[in-house]
Amino acid sequence: MLFYFALWAAKLIRFLIRLKNKHGGTYYPGKVALSIDPRFVEHIKNVDPRRAVLITGTNGKSTTTNLVTHILKDADKNVCSNVDCGNMLTGIATALLKDASAGGRLKDDCYIVMESDERYLRMIRDQLPAKHLIVTNIQRDQAQRNGEPSYIRDKIAGALDPDVTLYLNHDEPVSHSLKGETDHCVTYGVCENERSFRKDDDFFAVGMACPRCHNPLSFSAYNIDHIGPFTCPSCGFGGHTGPEVSITDVDFAGKRFTVGDKTYAFNFNAPYFLYCYAPAIAVCEGFGLTQEQIAGALERFTNIMGRLETKPCGDKHVQYVKMKQENAETLQSSLNLVAEDKRPKTVLFGFDEMLDFYPPYVNSFYLFDCDTRALLASGVNHWICMSTAIGRTAALRFLYDGFDPAVLTVLPDSATNTVTDCVKTLDGDNIYLIEEIPYWKK
Repeated sequence: MLFYFALWAAKLIRFLIRLKNKHGGTYYPGKVALSIDPRFVEHIKNVDPRRAVLITGTNGKSTTTNLVTHILKDADKNVCSNVDCGNMLTGIATALLKDASAGGRLKDDCYIVMESDERYLRMIRDQLPAKHLIVTNIQRDQAQRNGEPSYIRDKIAGALDPDVTLYLNHDEPVSHSLKGETDHCVTYGVCENERSFRKDDDFFAVGMACPRCHNPLSFSAYNIDHIGPFTCPSCGFGGHTGPEVSITDVDFAGKRFTVGDKTYAFNFNAPYFLYCYAPAIAVCEGFGLTQEQIAGALERFTNIMGRLETKPCGDKHVQYVKMKQENAETLQSSLNLVAEDKRPKTVLFGFDEMLDFYPPYVNSFYLFDCDTRALLASGVNHWICMSTAIGRTAALRFLYDGFDPAVLTVLPDSATNTVTDCVKTLDGDNIYLIEEIPYWKK
């Protein structure tokens, strides 16, 4: 009866929230359900772990979850997913109670696709023991919370059972090192393509140590920073076999790529997203879908996660680029997105104090994992760094890459009035703002 009370109370709360906000109720209903019944997720009926996949890792979780969910729904499968909920246990509880009947039962043959926070994977699998697990990558991210990637790697390893099927990024060393932690493993990767690059003789190249023997790794190419075909010259890690699912013949202009002898649509223009498509294809094949079903679904996939918003600022418009400042890959992607615009432009960059945990802290090392030279070459005629803590440190990083000090300004903070007053003085209307929290929401 405790479970039923939790279910009905949470469903009612979700209904009331959505009367006021049709996009709300993505977290709180699950929190209520778990506060009443701490084993609420475990008590949901008609859950088949063989039809459940958890998707975890540093980057790409949301896109991969959206892709897998779309492919399964396109094949007329019943799917319960947290694409519009949180990735902690509360968000997963919300997604399950949303799709469960008044008796707490999911539809027959329901597939469960859940994005899962990597630190809390063990807690999630304790109540939802999915037999499929995708690990997108394990990289430096939220250092105050996650420490070093090896810490997250061990967290994931501690959540595994021998009969879990792991889908691992063959081109990312830390997640690749999980191979052998279970009896079943499928690796995926991306072959060298027109967007691949090397870091030979690059002063700012950041090396990586082998997760097995801790000697330097050798990358034959990078598809994105720290991810690409690699091997360890000392112990051979990474170089013995290729991935089971390998993306080849990438055509960015034509938005196509190949896996085996099948061609698939690619609804993005950045190499980063290829590492979301590959595991989505792999796990859907593991669920028994045909290549034709998957290819047809990807033709109809629409990217719903825009990263660029245009907002008015006085008599001008600011193009806001979403950035996660505690993650080098998403920061690099934001810089690359702005660099695609070759017109003269002004770029405002905010790198502020982090307030997620106490005590608040600042860091600048993610900036040194990125390469800003493509942005420099794209035609930045004014670069503005703004921060209460490390504005000058960020400016110094850009000077290292060759930015002209004469066109670089440092603002004392990124408050609304400070940014607005600055924008009013700028020439032209091609203005970009790269920041985690946009100034108009502060």
